[in-house]
Amino acid sequence: MARPRRVSLTISLISLVEFLSLASASTLQQLCADGGGGPAAGVRAGYWSQTSSRYSPVSSIDASLFTHLYYSSVSIDEASYAVVPLPADEAPLLAAFSSTVKSGSPSVKTMLSIGTDEYRVDVSNAAFSRMASDRSLRGVSINSSVELARANGFDGLDLSWIFPATQLDMENLGVLLAEWRAKITEESATNSLSEPLLLTATLYFSNHLFDMPDSNLNYPIDDISSNLDWANILTFGFNGGSNVTTVDAPLYDVTSHFSVSYGVISWLDAGVPPCKLVMGIPLFGRSWFLRNKAKNGIGSPTAAAGTKQRKSNQTGIIAYAEVQEYMDSATTVVTYDSQSVAEYFYNGDLWVSFDSSQVVQRKLEFAARSQLLGYFLWTVGFGDSNSTISKQATESWHQYAQDGFGTMHAGGSNQYVAFNSSSVSSGGWYWKILSYLLSSVLLLVTLSHSGY
Repeated sequence: MARPRRVSLTISLISLVEFLSLASASTLQQLCADGGGGPAAGVRAGYWSQTSSRYSPVSSIDASLFTHLYYSSVSIDEASYAVVPLPADEAPLLAAFSSTVKSGSPSVKTMLSIGTDEYRVDVSNAAFSRMASDRSLRGVSINSSVELARANGFDGLDLSWIFPATQLDMENLGVLLAEWRAKITEESATNSLSEPLLLTATLYFSNHLFDMPDSNLNYPIDDISSNLDWANILTFGFNGGSNVTTVDAPLYDVTSHFSVSYGVISWLDAGVPPCKLVMGIPLFGRSWFLRNKAKNGIGSPTAAAGTKQRKSNQTGIIAYAEVQEYMDSATTVVTYDSQSVAEYFYNGDLWVSFDSSQVVQRKLEFAARSQLLGYFLWTVGFGDSNSTISKQATESWHQYAQDGFGTMHAGGSNQYVAFNSSSVSSGGWYWKILSYLLSSVLLLVTLSHSGY
């Protein structure tokens, strides 16, 4: 007899999450300017990784599907703290990126992402921490980043520090962003032939980082809102370490905070205007080997992460192009899970969760209802030859954002109305009440799953 009530509570929770995101966006929307210096259709961005140049060169990207394309990424030198000199094989890729992208679509803006070295994460993050804590080192990194962006024809810079590990790191991040914005403003004043560089950052949830020594970290909200043109939210990669099959980037999750909706709401709750937020969509799936092929639903025991794939070069990660190859097989069984808004398939003992066209459509409906600035794809090199997901994302964004759920926000060179702590607080009390309502529903769902 408990099942109908669980279903009813789940539906209620999803409805409440949708209401909260819409209500929050409406409250904070007054903090966004209607005008701006960027695309009238918002941000449709994609990250391109230089590691994908072997199978997905820049020339293969359909740039017309994007407003902004990111080169990912360069890092900082762990001795000098300047943006690192590029290896001989990478320098030509960086130098040709902007011109190649714009040869087919001149209106696209190119962004240079400066981030944690994915092959030396601990050492690289420690270098970012040291740099952000020292004024002179911040100056070295900032100045070298601006010089590198200008020398290679980029329109903006992105900080992808994944992740600040302490609250002091977070405070120093705020100072870093303020000084970076000041340098961009100063540089543009002396470079009258060019527009000011854009400045963005790739961030996680606003109020904590999971799987970190200190899980209760707060990003510097005022500094993010005042100094960034927008923030890219990492709303994927939630469940890589699971020993059961699970959805890696669900829109909703009634049992945890590992969901796209929670990530978006956490930033709106913190007081960041929706016109400063861009939501991430993965172009990869998460894979496992099933322990028992007969048990193949969500939550089934796994024996190991899925095999290493050619494009990702990682176990447990499979590019969307490789997902499509499995989808063409008659032995592949595909399931759409409406509760979490996710898709998965199994083929023999291989189990994969991924974002299909249908999932992307639903996610962008949610983003448009929340009045976000746009979305980004990670990474475009993982897409198939037909650009299936990129095309679906573009189509859905135009459908929902322009025709369905309100005025689009212009993305531009820091042209949004700035706001102060008091304006954030004025919406904060309202959101706290709504957050308590959400917590109450979560509690009811938990009790219903326990049979109460």
